[in-house]
Amino acid sequence: MNKKIFMIGNAHIDPVWQWCVPEGLAVVKSTFRSALDRMIEYPNYVFTSACASYYKWIKLSEPEMFEEIKQRIKEGRWQYTGGMWVQPDCNIPCGESFARHLLYSQRFFKENFGDIAHSGYNVDSFGHNGMLPQLFKKAGMDNYVYHRPSRDTEKKNLPESPVHYWKSPDGSSVLAYRIPDGYGGEIPDERVERLEKYAHSQMLFYGVGNHGGGPTREHLNSAEKIIEKGNALYSGVDGYFNYIRENENENIPIVNEDLQHHASGCYSANSKIKKLNRETENELIYAEKIDVLSSVLTKAQPKSAEIEKAWERVMFNQFHDILAGCSIKPAYDDAYAGFGYAKETALEIGSFAAERISWRVNTTKFFDAEPSGIRGRLWIRKGEGAPMVVFNPHSFPVKGTASFGEHWVSGVVDENNNDVEFQMVRAPYTDGRSVNRCLFEVEIPAYGYATYFIFKDEQNYVPQKRENQFSIGERFIENSVVRLEFDDDGRIISYFNKKKNKEFCDRPMGAVVCEDRDSDTWGHLVFDFNKDVGAFGNAEFEIAETGTLRATLKVKTHYNDSELTQYYTLYKDSDKVEVRCKTQFREDYKVLKLTFPIAVNKPTAVYSMPFGFIKKSTNGEEEPAQGWTALEDGTDGFALINNGRYSFCAIGNEMRMIAARACAYLDHYGQKTRDTNMEMLDRDELEFTYAFMTYKSGNYSELVREAEVLNSPLRLYQETHHKGTLPPSYCGMSVDTDNVIVQTVKIAEDDSGYVLRAIETGGKPCTATLDLKFIGRKAVLNFRPQEFKTVYVPLDGREIKEILLTELG
Repeated sequence: MNKKIFMIGNAHIDPVWQWCVPEGLAVVKSTFRSALDRMIEYPNYVFTSACASYYKWIKLSEPEMFEEIKQRIKEGRWQYTGGMWVQPDCNIPCGESFARHLLYSQRFFKENFGDIAHSGYNVDSFGHNGMLPQLFKKAGMDNYVYHRPSRDTEKKNLPESPVHYWKSPDGSSVLAYRIPDGYGGEIPDERVERLEKYAHSQMLFYGVGNHGGGPTREHLNSAEKIIEKGNALYSGVDGYFNYIRENENENIPIVNEDLQHHASGCYSANSKIKKLNRETENELIYAEKIDVLSSVLTKAQPKSAEIEKAWERVMFNQFHDILAGCSIKPAYDDAYAGFGYAKETALEIGSFAAERISWRVNTTKFFDAEPSGIRGRLWIRKGEGAPMVVFNPHSFPVKGTASFGEHWVSGVVDENNNDVEFQMVRAPYTDGRSVNRCLFEVEIPAYGYATYFIFKDEQNYVPQKRENQFSIGERFIENSVVRLEFDDDGRIISYFNKKKNKEFCDRPMGAVVCEDRDSDTWGHLVFDFNKDVGAFGNAEFEIAETGTLRATLKVKTHYNDSELTQYYTLYKDSDKVEVRCKTQFREDYKVLKLTFPIAVNKPTAVYSMPFGFIKKSTNGEEEPAQGWTALEDGTDGFALINNGRYSFCAIGNEMRMIAARACAYLDHYGQKTRDTNMEMLDRDELEFTYAFMTYKSGNYSELVREAEVLNSPLRLYQETHHKGTLPPSYCGMSVDTDNVIVQTVKIAEDDSGYVLRAIETGGKPCTATLDLKFIGRKAVLNFRPQEFKTVYVPLDGREIKEILLTELG
């Protein structure tokens, strides 16, 4: 075998870390200028750089330099790579976020340089979720370069060979290279010698990084000497992978799992930025889906350009040092503003789109007239309730509740004048007259809406009397399905399912405090946070609300000066417990964990990933997860659903979730240099919602749907009485199998049709029929387990087909 060393000149650039965006832009410009200058001095030198956003910065700020880069690309001297907007955190973004990184970045490369990137490139990211091979393949990329985790100290079951194939659960595979000795720096002879011991040809990465810089003259002089010996050459990463496939594609090991763990603290550091990320992702997905529906039903112009601009802000903020929680505090002030811009954009687009639809809904049954008079916050007319249009963005029907801020309501009906159950519930505010909101039961068609009418006066409407199935006291809460009991410290000591006749609480479920002083912000070489040093207790109980739809028990517990307030809510006929959680964690270098010891036998842990899930042992190691996690034993399962937490572990039969982690801003191996001037994370009041429920073991599709609804709930829009061209209720889509959802609906990038992202959620092969009622088309799709598909629906009636998520080719 004629083994070679491929010399990869590069500059790892953190656009934000110990500095903010303006300095990052300056670093990109100076690094790219240096690379161009060195090419004049060293005529065979090849430079490699990832991240589409950096190239866009240069195009906008230094167009002459951008043209120089384009010329060097044509000559084969400059290789763009990665196919993503930045090098993102590869665990925290949702599946659609990764799809947008690849969509917008690959299209930028194609439009400006004539071709897409062919190799993924995240050399500095802190672990890599197991769905990335599928994402890369469906973005036209066959290769991947990464550095972490290391084989020596972090993932010892990785193959010794740095080059290996990496497979996703659906079978998609990329040729991957784990950089064994760093992605930059000097080129001493020892580095070459270490690489030569491997069975295959290798890459040697050199150049000044983090704050940019790239290869220096000293680096290049060393590279020239190595190349003169005859077994090395200047190259980009694509050249290496092509050589391996053509000449050494034998005895290459295969990795069939995610690439964890490195810096496990990054799953939880800075809860605020992670919660903002989750909220903004979901707002953008919702806004785009409703905007497309509005464009069909009202002929309005879709806001695709505005949505892309907002996604650019989100993608930049998903840079690994930002989203992982390990940058300086001023950088987060900028990131919060960026998420704020994107979220506000999404809220405006989504609200305007929904209200364009609701304004055209026929909300009166009698005659057309000017809007009726307003009383309180409700538009009323004698004999007619105030109209409310409730939207469901999901590809499946949702039965749940909607609420409206009105201090007194006498009744609710649907479009057919059927009585609808409602309840006045406690609001977290008062208008001087009451503290109530109106909560009412709804059932909304898939990708559509339904109209309900609220009455204020008994003489206009008298509701039916409802049976109350709830029982609630100071230490318990119960409905027709489950009963929760608490001890004096606010811990759950019973979670009994009446229908299954089974107790699911094995030991008290509570909140513990874990020591974190020996770690840093990243959690370097710390793979679990389970050194319990105390627990919250001394509980205060309060019955917050009760009625016929739901009941809520408020439980406030304490640890030193810290407070944890949790509102446990049971809904009618459901075993799901929804919990609004507020933390005021005033400890330093400690972790607040919620614990759930479950009565399941020798369980397996299941963690959601972007577009998928992965099963793992219950060894106590911290794992990244998206909207849900679960423990199951082959018969029964227990699931946690959340709307903004990412760090979980399972110790035997106990699931744990990090609610807050009080580490310092950018504490990089700083255990010996900390002082009282360190600024701490997660000490502000934090709020998020989680839920727990039982399920039939293996039924992950149910958990995906629960997580989808918790993270993107039904939306209510108040209307007036008016005639309209649209019916009071509408269904825009249906899918004939429970284990496929359509998460994304968008306008094609070339405006020639519609694009949908459909996901198999249960880990089972299937054939699904998508009835796209909103455009009068149907698609029949075959799915592999945990496969997602990007589906193109042409406007001109041509065949519906699966395409690359880049919408190219």
